[in-house]
Amino acid sequence: MPLVLKSAINTDNVQTFSVALDTGASITTIPPQVATDLGYDLSNPKQEVDILASNGIFTAKIITVRKLTAIGETVEDIDVLCHDLPEDSIVEGLLSLNFLQHFDINISFSTGTIEIYSK
Repeated sequence: MPLVLKSAINTDNVQTFSVALDTGASITTIPPQVATDLGYDLSNPKQEVDILASNGIFTAKIITVRKLTAIGETVEDIDVLCHDLPEDSIVEGLLSLNFLQHFDINISFSTGTIEIYSK
């Protein structure tokens, strides 16, 4: 069972969605609808990438969002992959290494705790 966290993208307003902490993914993933609801233009992404998933290969768009807040911390001007996770997923996105690399993190499997520290 993944750790389910709340995250938010800030522009002039805030869009909140659930994410799983994914230390195996290099880029944070958000639902495309969240990006478009906040006014980001997905027709002109920073980059498009092909991703291999269990159900095949798909193309996803990468954009830069002004602020992403999760686990009590904020990262500004962060690239995110805009892609919907499978419908049966209990989360809407993934909080990945490009967010986590801004902090020192201690994950204790024996106690079930995660500690995050600003660098």
